[in-house]
Amino acid sequence: MGYACRAAWIATLAIAWAVAPVALRNSAHGQFNSSGRFELSDSIYLDSADSGARRHLEQAQNFVAARQWEDAIDTWRQVMQDHGDKMVKLTDRRYVSLREFCHLQLVALPHEALALFRRRVDPQAAEWYKEGLARRDPARLRQVIDQLFASSWCDDALYALGELALEQADYASARAYLEMIVPSPAPDREDAKASPRLAIPDSQFELADVRARLVVVSILEGSAERAAQELDALVRLHPEASGRLGGRVVNYHDMLSSLLEASGDWPRLDPPFDWPTFAGSPTRDAAARGAVDVGALAWRAPLPKIEDPDTTIARSYGFRPRRVAEDSGAMLSYHPLVHRDVVLVNTADQILAMDLHSGEAAWGHDSAAIYRDSDLPNRPAVRSNSLGAPRYTMTIHGNYLYARMGAPITSQAAEFLAQPDRAYLVCLDLNAQGRLVWRADVDEEGWAFEGSPAADEAGVYVAMRRSGVRPEAYVACFDTDTGRVRWRRSVCAAETPARGQTGECTHNLLTLHESTLYYNTNLGAVAALAVEDGRTRWVTLYRRAQAGDLNAPAAHWYRDLNPCVYHRGLLLVAPADSDGIFALDAQSGQMLWETRHASDAVHLLGVGGENLLASGDRLWWIDLATGRINHLWPDGPSPKGYGRGVLAGKNVYWPTRQEIHVFDQATARHERLIALSALHGDVTAGNLVAGDGVLLIAGAEELVAFSQFSRLRDRSRDEIALGDAEPRQVIPPLLVRGRARSTRSAREVARR
Repeated sequence: MGYACRAAWIATLAIAWAVAPVALRNSAHGQFNSSGRFELSDSIYLDSADSGARRHLEQAQNFVAARQWEDAIDTWRQVMQDHGDKMVKLTDRRYVSLREFCHLQLVALPHEALALFRRRVDPQAAEWYKEGLARRDPARLRQVIDQLFASSWCDDALYALGELALEQADYASARAYLEMIVPSPAPDREDAKASPRLAIPDSQFELADVRARLVVVSILEGSAERAAQELDALVRLHPEASGRLGGRVVNYHDMLSSLLEASGDWPRLDPPFDWPTFAGSPTRDAAARGAVDVGALAWRAPLPKIEDPDTTIARSYGFRPRRVAEDSGAMLSYHPLVHRDVVLVNTADQILAMDLHSGEAAWGHDSAAIYRDSDLPNRPAVRSNSLGAPRYTMTIHGNYLYARMGAPITSQAAEFLAQPDRAYLVCLDLNAQGRLVWRADVDEEGWAFEGSPAADEAGVYVAMRRSGVRPEAYVACFDTDTGRVRWRRSVCAAETPARGQTGECTHNLLTLHESTLYYNTNLGAVAALAVEDGRTRWVTLYRRAQAGDLNAPAAHWYRDLNPCVYHRGLLLVAPADSDGIFALDAQSGQMLWETRHASDAVHLLGVGGENLLASGDRLWWIDLATGRINHLWPDGPSPKGYGRGVLAGKNVYWPTRQEIHVFDQATARHERLIALSALHGDVTAGNLVAGDGVLLIAGAEELVAFSQFSRLRDRSRDEIALGDAEPRQVIPPLLVRGRARSTRSAREVARR
């Protein structure tokens, strides 16, 4: 049937719908108009400061205008104590906690008022700082920053935290702490849009020393271009500056220039062979180890076929608009993990564990299923009138596997809120061949788990949703040992195309870096939360798409598995409810750039060669610093992408239906083509994962593994060479000798 005839046929059916409501009354889409059009409110609801708190802020400003410093200080401190976790607008689209807002007011006070504040709080700040330094306790040092930022001891706490982060090879955190010692704007953010930034106004540290250490941080993390820019700024702002670095007094320009040049020859740690979560790491920015050398077909295992449950008018009568990078009739919903020599994949009711190299059931079991929900197979996993698509991901931290199981519906129409099929979380012990450790259920009506958790030693973190006309986004933390809730925090609420009239399948994942969780809500907001207690550090709003057509959705609505990508202090975001892709400063939430040109990009694959690699129907190279589109392929209608690609070594592997195209990440040069039909005639592409000696393709109905012979050979060689040695971060001896200890010594005497 030609396109014009098919369109006329659909229009005829739409008219039949309009004149025959009784015959079609059981379809949930009767609540939408016959064209499938929808419009959304532009309102986004946050956990904002109430009118009382705002009145106190206004009162404090009046005290400042009257130079009544003590009253202003008392008012801000009281607001921080009573309402510190509430959000307040800082710019048009950027919100911060009331605590940070008050810190910004305090550091902006004139010298006499700031001195008054410091006389009050410095004894407490000094006690926390000295205790944190003696114990090497980041939590105690952060207490100085979180509660007494404007004190005289905050720069010491920031410097000490920067040193501790550097020792842990956490370069992004080290930079964030050191940059707060430098007055705004930071040297490498001069071209960013003007926005308030929390920074020490009068640090007693020599700023040349701090800026020199920022250059060192960039060199150590491998950001040569950024290091060169910071070094240029250092020389411009502090000509002929010198200081102690590497155990001796050096000219910063000479020493850092030599260090930057030498860094190109430093050995780098290879990434691990494991693939422990979606996108390979909690930061969603992993690259597989080495190039993918695809050999013979190793094994294949069946998976349940999943159809798009969205049944708008056109879909109800057999016409399915093509989804970006997959089919509506056979979804690419599976995202396997690799843990040691085991590959794991889940469905709505099972978790399967197979030997990575043979495909046999792991640990010698009779069945690959290490977890099975005996109730769910007797009922449909998802109602056929729901918007969105089921997705299946998991997370491994240490030896524990965390997964969301059960029904993938996260928002329900009012008449289905009490339905019994809900999602739940499970924790399995992989050291005990998948023994169930705990299960966490949602007992409250209208609540659901969004997707699989992120996890660290301290907690298990998961996005949650509360149903309503405006779905509400939350983040919750569960105890790693018991699965009990430790905290749950509201992030935002906003309308979605379902408008509370039909169910939705969503699978929103958190991004975790050190002490911060980042959440792309797909509800008009991106948020950063503290892992220890869930308090919101900042929220940034973005421009939403406020109208659309469910019969012909814009490509960006297919971004239904799109966590933030964290990369060296940048947060890269591609929301489903926006046609833009943008970068935020991860420390502050400040918007750095936005592009609306990557129209069909639904997957953010990661960062390679100073490019954000994004894919959908095409493959996009987006400049990491500016958001400019550097390359796209193909520059035409075909071939189209099919599934999620993977970064491996210096290449990006991008699947189409019958082939895998291999490109250089940095130059976008097309290096080779892997023809799946030549390897095995009936294998099609899907979501790619590069394991230890195996390339996995998670298709619509099966999981396929291809051997990588060269990888297996390299692995054997590495095991012989390394034995059981624990890999360590390579840091030049010059820098190890020169690490500062953040003691007071002569600096303390001079300061006082």
